[in-house]
Amino acid sequence: MDAAVTMIPTEGAEGMQGTNHPHVLEVRRELHYDNGNWRHILVVITDLPLDPQQEGHDPKGLNDVIQHVANEALKARNGYNSIAVRNP
Repeated sequence: MDAAVTMIPTEGAEGMQGTNHPHVLEVRRELHYDNGNWRHILVVITDLPLDPQQEGHDPKGLNDVIQHVANEALKARNGYNSIAVRNP
């Protein structure tokens, strides 16, 4: 039986240090290991509200952030399984 383990590196996602978007504060990689499989997660820290009930919530803006990071990852040849978006 494999236990779920999360490893968080201290440095940002390789090749993505210069992600230039006004609402992207940080991009980093997390590796999640569960049941014998590794998943590479790009974690995007944004200043945009994530809660739909919160004032200033902007779904289009959040989608733009995700698309921007996905495109930057492709340009940097930086593979990933999924993108997680979080607030600081």
